[in-house]
Amino acid sequence: MTHRRFHLERDIDITGASGTGRVADGVLWPDGTATLRWRGLRASTVNWDSLADAEAIHGHGGHTRIVWDDPRPIGWDQADMTCRHCPDGHTPPTGGSQPWAAWLAADRDGDGQPTTIHVARTGGAHVAESDAQWVRDRLNGGSR
Repeated sequence: MTHRRFHLERDIDITGASGTGRVADGVLWPDGTATLRWRGLRASTVNWDSLADAEAIHGHGGHTRIVWDDPRPIGWDQADMTCRHCPDGHTPPTGGSQPWAAWLAADRDGDGQPTTIHVARTGGAHVAESDAQWVRDRLNGGSR
C-alpha cells in the first residue's frame, strides 16, 4: 500500500487566518493517519491520528472540504473499505469514522434569515441514497 494525497479547499474563512482556496496540502497514510502542510506566510505541518480528526478541527462546519489529488491506491480495498468512493469505507449512517456535519448556506430570505441547511458526511465520504433516506426520516419524524 501507499499514501494518498489530498488538499483542503476552503470556501469561507470564518477565522480570518488562512484565507480561501487551497489552504493546505495533505497525505493520508496507509495506517489511517494524516499529515497536513499549511500554506501561507506562517506555514506549518501537523500530524493527525485520522483524517476525520483533522476535518473535525479544520473543516469549519463544511466551509473547508477535502479534495483528493490522487486516485484511490490499489490495495486499499480491505474488508472494511467496502465503498470505492470513501477513504476508509462507507460507514453506516448511525456512526463510524465519517461523522455528519451541518452548516448554514449563505442564501437568506427577505429578513436576512438563513433558508438552507447543508447536511453532509465528513472525511471525504460520499452520501449514499440510504444515508439520505436516514436523514430525511429523522428530520421528518420517521423511525429512529
